[in-house]
Amino acid sequence: MVSDGGAREGILSSTTFPGLIYSVLSQRETGVLTLTDGTSVKSIYIQSGQPIFATSNDRDDRLGQVFFKTGLISLESLLAALDRSRQVNKRLGTLLVEMGLIQPHDLVEAVLTQVRNIICSLFLWTRGRYRYLPGPLPTEEVITLKLSAANIILEGIRGITSWDRIWEAVGGLEARYQTVEGLAESARDLRLSLQDWTLLSHCESDISLREICRISAMKDFETCRLLWALLTLGIVRRTSTRG
Repeated sequence: MVSDGGAREGILSSTTFPGLIYSVLSQRETGVLTLTDGTSVKSIYIQSGQPIFATSNDRDDRLGQVFFKTGLISLESLLAALDRSRQVNKRLGTLLVEMGLIQPHDLVEAVLTQVRNIICSLFLWTRGRYRYLPGPLPTEEVITLKLSAANIILEGIRGITSWDRIWEAVGGLEARYQTVEGLAESARDLRLSLQDWTLLSHCESDISLREICRISAMKDFETCRLLWALLTLGIVRRTSTRG
């Protein structure tokens, strides 16, 4: 990562983004993390280490598609609202409420979904550039949302389906892992299933990935992916590298 007057920038690789977003959020700073792959530009707005908003120029990330894909509004209503939005220069969500097509709480939920989708989509990126610029946010453009940084990272990594990336991240069958001290506190707000907690219990004593896969009730693929997420979040640590 290169620094330039407070800004930090660099190039994404196959495992960069999960570690990148964690390192930025763990600083508990306020700023904007922007990523581009040449055509798409996506930005995450961060306040005191928490993601509060995100923007994207990708058409698939638009708010109207959230309403349409969930069936909350029809195609005809969406097209009419988009046309009206351009005519009166109003945000689509606000206009949909005014038109009686959605309720105010539907708008809040849809924006939350949109922001989560934008952030989680970045976990799939394996190339591109990033730039993090700390400092005050452009509050006139940002809608402040309450999002859990840890759960966003967990959800994002759980959306990764590339085995090559997961395998590179976990370090091989002989890599050994152990939970960190203060596990209950560090994992308190995570949305973990009983199986997830069981895997964590296996890691209370130093254990190899080979042993974890043998005793875990989850599929090995899911076990390795979860381990990557827990490693990124600092809930487990690697006690030795690939054997």
